[in-house]
Amino acid sequence: MKTQNTFRNRMLVPILVYFIISILSTTGIALAQWYQTSAFSDGEYLKYKVKWGIIRLGTIEIFQEKSIFDDIHVFKVKMRAKSANLPFINVFFINEGNLNPYEPVLQHFTLISGKGENNITTYIYDPQSHTIRMKTIEDEQTIRSDSLIYSGDLYDALGIFMMIRCLSASGFNITLHNIVEFKISQTHLNFSGEQEAIKVAAFDDPKKALKFSGKADWVGKSWAGVSGPFKGWISQDPSAIPLKVQIKIFLGSITLELENFHRESGMENSGSSSLANK
Repeated sequence: MKTQNTFRNRMLVPILVYFIISILSTTGIALAQWYQTSAFSDGEYLKYKVKWGIIRLGTIEIFQEKSIFDDIHVFKVKMRAKSANLPFINVFFINEGNLNPYEPVLQHFTLISGKGENNITTYIYDPQSHTIRMKTIEDEQTIRSDSLIYSGDLYDALGIFMMIRCLSASGFNITLHNIVEFKISQTHLNFSGEQEAIKVAAFDDPKKALKFSGKADWVGKSWAGVSGPFKGWISQDPSAIPLKVQIKIFLGSITLELENFHRESGMENSGSSSLANK
């Protein structure tokens, strides 16, 4: 009997190891299917027109380029938003962030606002101490400085934007923690998997897209006071380009519509518009 028990125990170990490896292997395949790092692309350029009804409020441009931060290869993502010459709205900001395509959490994020680009807020995360160091400088004077301890996954505005792209085909309901105006809040995302052909200015013909929706409270300069529910459509291909997004700001509901883009791989550049000057 003792010999049989010893034999069973010896056999149990390799069986358990094989079982765990099988699960991990299967999980790895699944991760590759639902998380699309192909949303990151060196040299990508996206241009959106921002509309309030039939009125064009302004333009949002987004750039990507490969970079190195703390001796680590990352993507530097930059978003530039500028309102049109209208009497009732005056918005200008630049967001810049360093993101790891496999885990685009907060590393180093900068928000620049104001006509003279003289208001600069930075968020820097130290993974060793789990500390977020936050500072706002205006006209070269520090007007606010603070820090907080946070050990979970935390995203800046651009990290949220890229996670929406990377998860667009996941079918998940997920909540991400993000930082805006020196505070941590939540962004709730629903990737339903619903498919729809959608027409945008960047293309002559409708494009296949995956719908998503969400709810957020991103009140602050970085997103012009975004608050409440939003929904959007992302191209149903490896590039996962947001084609159209409907959100709420202090004016009410607005629409971001892709009108121009450049990408070296993935979706082909085609349609009614040509690449605008960066």
